[in-house]
Amino acid sequence: MEKKEYFISDFIKTVLEFRKKILIFTLTGFLISIILFFFVFDPIFYSSGTVKTISSKLDLGGLISSGIPDIGDLGDIAGSSGVAKELALYETILTSRRSLEELIIKFNIMEINEYKFMQDAVKDFRENVMEIKKDKVAGTLEIGVYDKDPQKAKEMSEFLIFQLNKINSELNIQNAKNNREFIEKRYDLAKLDLRKTEDSLEFFQNKYGISPDYQVQASLKANIELESEIKSEEIKLELLHKILSPDQPEIQTQTEKLKILKEQLNTLETSPFEESNLNMKGSPKIVLNFLRLKRDLEIQNKILTTLIPILEQSKIQEKRDTPSVLVIDNPALPERKTKPKRLISIMFITILFFLTSSLYFISKNRVYNYINKLRH
Repeated sequence: MEKKEYFISDFIKTVLEFRKKILIFTLTGFLISIILFFFVFDPIFYSSGTVKTISSKLDLGGLISSGIPDIGDLGDIAGSSGVAKELALYETILTSRRSLEELIIKFNIMEINEYKFMQDAVKDFRENVMEIKKDKVAGTLEIGVYDKDPQKAKEMSEFLIFQLNKINSELNIQNAKNNREFIEKRYDLAKLDLRKTEDSLEFFQNKYGISPDYQVQASLKANIELESEIKSEEIKLELLHKILSPDQPEIQTQTEKLKILKEQLNTLETSPFEESNLNMKGSPKIVLNFLRLKRDLEIQNKILTTLIPILEQSKIQEKRDTPSVLVIDNPALPERKTKPKRLISIMFITILFFLTSSLYFISKNRVYNYINKLRH
């Protein structure tokens, strides 16, 4: 405490003793800061626009959940990638080399700022010129640009939003194309399987002309419903494997669900008559073969009706030509400079010069007193 009081008293004493010199140093710093911030440093303007994420449903999860009640709520599990994920994608697109190189070429930044290499221009623009602010709660992204020319700042911000929409649309279309091709292959396979099953059933009926009794029909209905559900869940699992990694909880949940359904089917098919009136065991062989063909036909029809709306939706998504981002605020022409903050900067430099000069004279005075003590 004594040292602190001694320093304060010493500081005040030195300032008063050398007040003229300290005042000269402080005024010098004040004048230098005025010259720098009013006549040397150019004012910098900031222009920004705000965009919002759009739930495009271009992924398989979104397509699967588009009005298909038979296949459950997979859209809630895998179709919605989340606002944070979409904002991260937007930011990656905006800061990508492709996006920034096109902007740098369009606005002739290499020549204006005398960059030797494109990668230096891209790095400087990414780190010092553009600014991206994310709001994960609202799902919005502010895209801003700093420049000496307010009009140029506005135009560059507009171009970045244009780049975001263009590149994101291209990615969505490519994603939709991949989805359509994948679903199309699965649809063609389902049609082929259905045709084979129809031919087998037609051949069997032409040969035996069979019609099962009511009890066997009831067993058949329960069996068909359960197997159809299993096939639908298997398709769901197959599509989940395409869009998620194997260790995701959704994959494990879907696998467990399939396991339970298959256990139920096995119980239905193998339990003795005394335990269940809805069983297939013990039916005549010809009737059983007929029921199996009938069951396969129903299952293949179920798969086909499940895939048709998904395929049609994927084709529509591939041909869409609508904006992929929603612009809330277009960049405006800035009326006031953003930086430098002249008054704050001048005050800071002036105070800095005052403190520096004061500390200099305090140190000088202490050294002088110490030398005098040594001499005496």
